Amino acid sequence: MELEKLIASSYGVEDLIFAGHSLDIERASKSIVVANEEEIGMEEFLKKHREFLESKGCCLDHIEGQLKRVQRIDLYFKFD
Repeated sequence: MELEKLIASSYGVEDLIFAGHSLDIERASKSIVVANEEEIGMEEFLKKHREFLESKGCCLDHIEGQLKRVQRIDLYFKFD
């Protein structure tokens, strides 16, 4: 699965909350692996998340909140 699809699928369908559900967490974790394989750094990774949220028409407050969540390492672990 390409990185953009993994990023999109790491958000809730209705609420567009990053890694809020079990399947979202799995995809978020995979997205980190793919980003590293593709030699994509954090800045570009965050840009891709921002672009996804903007494409969904999210307001700036929601985007900023979700980008903070993307940077929280604990959200990539399903079993804590």
